[in-house]
Amino acid sequence: MAKLGKNIGKTHEDKLMDMYYKSMEYYENNKNRVYIIATSVVVVVALVFFYFNYKAKNNETAGIELSKVKTAYSNGLFQQAINGDSLGMSRGLQYIVDNYGSSENGQIAKVMLANCYYSLRDYEKADKYFKDYSGSNDIYKAASLAGIAEVCEAKNDYANAAKYYMKASQQSKLVSNNDEYLFYAIKNYSLANDNETLKKTIKELKKDYPKSKYIPQISKYDTGD
Repeated sequence: MAKLGKNIGKTHEDKLMDMYYKSMEYYENNKNRVYIIATSVVVVVALVFFYFNYKAKNNETAGIELSKVKTAYSNGLFQQAINGDSLGMSRGLQYIVDNYGSSENGQIAKVMLANCYYSLRDYEKADKYFKDYSGSNDIYKAASLAGIAEVCEAKNDYANAAKYYMKASQQSKLVSNNDEYLFYAIKNYSLANDNETLKKTIKELKKDYPKSKYIPQISKYDTGD
């Protein structure tokens, strides 16, 4: 014979009252723990809210500062773009990177800062900031890889220049100047005397970008099949 449960004979209301009293008993016996758990949840939620709010605010501020730099940057005033102007209207790319470098706009500022240092022939700093890019934008990811390639090329390290141009060309199909990156990879494979990879890359450029403006220019690097 199956054992009967001890709740047999009790009404639905009785069972609810039992549950209520048990809940109250548990609360009284464990109220300190309940308070700690509740407080911890509130603290975690507050910290998460504060973090995302802080992150968004930093990105917004970096964007505002970035907009003040773009005129000097576009006009080739690289030292001013780095350090800001004498009137204090623009604080410069270095300030943005130093203070808001972890934000998405701060990451964009890193690539622009690296370009400035490259243009001023400070290749060590250019390399540092190109390599430091960790944003989510594929265009800037590709640009940072191409920037590393440019630094390698300036140092006559053609093998690594070609390697990084290839990485830039493979970052995303949505990047509009992938054919340009492939062309410069071809140029550097030629300079590095890597004829086997050179031939493969020429075929890739012709196959993937048959209408590229760089197709007519590869003839001087094409050693044939």
